Amino acid sequence: MSVKAAGEVETARFGRAAWLAWGAVVVALIAGGISYRLVTEKIVRLSTKRIILPVPLGRIPKEIGDWTGTDEPLSPEVERIAGNDDYINRLYVRSISGEAANLYIAYSGRPRTMVGHRPQVCYVNAGWLLDWTQRTELALEGGDKLPCLLHRFEQPPPKTGEVYVLNYYILNGVTTNDEDSFAGVSWRLPNINGNPAWYVTQVQMSSRSEAAVRDLAGATVGAILEFLPDREGKVAAEGKYRAENPDRIE
Repeated sequence: MSVKAAGEVETARFGRAAWLAWGAVVVALIAGGISYRLVTEKIVRLSTKRIILPVPLGRIPKEIGDWTGTDEPLSPEVERIAGNDDYINRLYVRSISGEAANLYIAYSGRPRTMVGHRPQVCYVNAGWLLDWTQRTELALEGGDKLPCLLHRFEQPPPKTGEVYVLNYYILNGVTTNDEDSFAGVSWRLPNINGNPAWYVTQVQMSSRSEAAVRDLAGATVGAILEFLPDREGKVAAEGKYRAENPDRIE
């Protein structure tokens, strides 16, 4: 075989080897891309899957002390925008005075979805004017205190009207009035495992009476906490309200 012919054979072999190597790279890239897409799709699917509480918030008693509540479900569009895993929207009326106050509880096992959903934003976007906001604490039975935020909104002229809004957050079983406590990067990670004990819940009372939102907040906080995982992930309401009248708390 001539030197030229040998060289051509060697070049052909090198060419085939190069194409085989490049083909292997392409296959690896395609396989890697498919795997990445499948993993990404799974993460997205798991991170957007609804987180189920052991006991639905809807089981929170409608009769608490001298307050009696009636459910007022939100529209599907509002539910979609809020993006919560569970919620109740309930109008409570106090039997001894006739005062009325709305109770809205929004639970999210994906804390990042709660960022931005606060009275100072939502009420203003709905056309209300924010008059003031103050941090306060409610004295509870037994000496405990509930940290919360109290707001006053008014309608713009020529309309007249005002509404008081009291809200607080429950972060993994701990009450807080710090809206930045779940705004960090770590709280934006997806809840892939669907852990209901990794959550933020907003509790919000609204009424034309400041006294009404304060009283309803103090009356309901104990029952609300029983339906949410505590610091150890335990839900006190499991098995507790299976009596003949689960809708009554004295």
